[in-house]
Amino acid sequence: MSELRKKILGETRRLVVKIGSRVLVDSEHGGVRAPWIAGFTESVAKLRAAGKEVVVVTSGAVGTGMAVLGYATKPANIAEKQACAAVGQIDLMHTYREMFQRQGLVAGQILLTADDFRDRARYKNLQNTLNALLAKGVIPVINENDSVAVAEIKVGDNDKLSSDVALFLDADLLLLFTDEDGLFDANPKTHPGARLLQFVPEISAEIMAMAGKVGEAGSAVSTGGMRSKLDAIKAVTKSGCNAFLANGMKTLPHEVVLGDAVGTLFAGAKRKLNSRSRWLSFVSTPKGVLQLDAGAARAVREKHSSVLPVGVTAISGRFREGDLVEVRDPEGNSLARGISLFDAATLKLVLGQKTATVKTRLGADAPEMVIHKNDMVLLS
Repeated sequence: MSELRKKILGETRRLVVKIGSRVLVDSEHGGVRAPWIAGFTESVAKLRAAGKEVVVVTSGAVGTGMAVLGYATKPANIAEKQACAAVGQIDLMHTYREMFQRQGLVAGQILLTADDFRDRARYKNLQNTLNALLAKGVIPVINENDSVAVAEIKVGDNDKLSSDVALFLDADLLLLFTDEDGLFDANPKTHPGARLLQFVPEISAEIMAMAGKVGEAGSAVSTGGMRSKLDAIKAVTKSGCNAFLANGMKTLPHEVVLGDAVGTLFAGAKRKLNSRSRWLSFVSTPKGVLQLDAGAARAVREKHSSVLPVGVTAISGRFREGDLVEVRDPEGNSLARGISLFDAATLKLVLGQKTATVKTRLGADAPEMVIHKNDMVLLS
C-alpha cells in the first residue's frame, strides 16, 4: 500500500486543505493558535517549492470571535454567532496574512455562501477568480461568510465547503485536518484497541456506518463531526479526487504529500467527472424536489431519459426556471439532479399531463420536458 500511496500522493498537483476549529482555536484559553498557523504556513511554503498549488479552507472565525466577546460556548442565537464571526474573521485572517508573509507568500481571502455555488454564472466566475489567484502564486484562504449567512444561503459546514471547493477547482487531493489520527474501525477515545484504516478504496455503506462509532458532532467551537467529513470525502472521491484524513495537531500538509504521515487515504474513482457533472452532482444545493411515478423513474434510471411533466407526481420547494432540482423515485429515494425548465408554480399546473395538454394549457412555446437529459446527472 505504501507504494500505491506514494504514487497517488506524489501525483498531486493541486490540493485543498481544510482546517477545523478544534485545530485552529485554543478552546481552553481562547483565540487563534498563532504558533500552529506559523508551522502550517511554513509547510505550505515547502509544498509550493515542490511545485504544488495549495488552497486553504479554514474554520475558526466564530471560535476566535467567541474568545474576544467572552463566550465560553458557541451561542445558539444566530445574530450573536454572526457577531462572533465578524470579530473573529479579522483576527484569523490577520494571523494568516502575517504568517504567510514570513514565508514570502501572499494570501487572498475569499468569503462564500451557498448562492455562490447554486448560480452557475457565479460558480464559473468563482472558478476564474481562484484560478487567477493560483496562477499568480497566491494562497487562497476560503471561509464561509458566517457573519451574513443564514440557513437559506449556508453551504453547511466547512467539511462540505472544502469538498465543494475541491470539486469546482478539480483538485487532485482534499486534505482534511481534524483532531483524530484518521478513520478508525471504532471510537479510539473509548476503544483503546481501535484499528486505524490506512487505506480506503471506496466509501461503502460499512465505511459510512463507522462515522457513528468514531466521533459525533462538534465541540465548544466546532460544527462538524466524523459523519460530515465522510460525506465530504464521499463527494470528492466519487468525482475522481483523492482524500486524506489526518490529525492536524500532529501533522502538517507537506508531511502528508511529500512524506509518510499517519492518516487515512481515500482513493478517488478512476473515472473523473467533468465540471458540469460535478456541479450538478455534489456542489450546488437543489432548490426543489420532483417525485416521479414508477414508469418515469425507471426510464430515468435505466435509459437516462428526460423528465416529462406526465411522469411527475408531486413537487416541493420554491424554484425558478433554470434552478437545480432533485429527482426522486416513488419511494423517495434520490435518483438524479438536473436543471428545471419550469418554475414551481407553472409546473404544478401541468403535473401528470401529456405534452399535448401542456401545450394547450401553457401555449405552443411551453417546454416539452421538465428536465432535459443533457442537463441531468444520475445519482444512483
